[in-house]
Amino acid sequence: MKGRSRLYPISIIMMAAFLAAGPANAVYAAEPNGSWVNLDGNWYWKKTDGTAYIGWLYTGGRFYYMKEDGTMATGWEKVGDEWYYFHEDGGMNEGQLVLDNAVYEFESSGALKTAKWLENTGGGAYNAGCYDDVAQDLFGQLGDEKKEQYFDAYPDREREYDGDNHTSYDRYAGFIMDMKLNKIAQSRLEAAMEKGYADGRVTGEGTIEDTLASIPYRKNASCLEVYVRDCEDTDEAYDKIMNVTGRKYTSKSDRKYTLQYYRYMGMAHEEKNGHHWFMVLFMR
Repeated sequence: MKGRSRLYPISIIMMAAFLAAGPANAVYAAEPNGSWVNLDGNWYWKKTDGTAYIGWLYTGGRFYYMKEDGTMATGWEKVGDEWYYFHEDGGMNEGQLVLDNAVYEFESSGALKTAKWLENTGGGAYNAGCYDDVAQDLFGQLGDEKKEQYFDAYPDREREYDGDNHTSYDRYAGFIMDMKLNKIAQSRLEAAMEKGYADGRVTGEGTIEDTLASIPYRKNASCLEVYVRDCEDTDEAYDKIMNVTGRKYTSKSDRKYTLQYYRYMGMAHEEKNGHHWFMVLFMR
């Protein structure tokens, strides 16, 4: 007997298609005729008609991105819905990247996939590479809280580390930033702000478990969603998250309501009338 088909909200269907398709911006131009030009310290690709090239550029075996004003992108750059890293010479990063105390992994297209702290640097906060200043601040606070919870639970880990490269004393002392979770959080945040949110459900779209199952993405993993509304700053947002998890842990005595239980994190941030809204996803 055929089972009944299940209908999903349009926003979930669109999000699933987007995640499955991969970076929509990974359509690179064939090498155009032209040459590099430096004006006032900025690099441009001058086409044969004298105008500046804009968009993805492939030349000399490397990918570059020329911004709307024609200047060559360097550092972290958001193109469409994806984040990329461009080295000082403008070439797009391919493969693993280590910057300061963080390690970044990228899709084959060059789009950012995950970020985490560099092993044996202590864990906690690091630059995720893809958040605005407000979201990055909250991400750092939550990372430092997870670090404290981890070393409170395993106080001997750091003391027992002998400096060799075969031991990671801070293996779980921070969050791995997951770009797919960021996109899911963004979709659910926008829907929650528009339609409403109560009892762990976005009105008309259901729980985070419903969303993960419909995409699908790690649908069997433990996931905790915290919707944070109308905050003056990140300190207030952090306090609200800790109050929510603290109350649930106290009432249920379940490790699933501690930050230390989770490994991955995704987050979205919106500002409205000078106040801040967040959707934060923690995943085991």
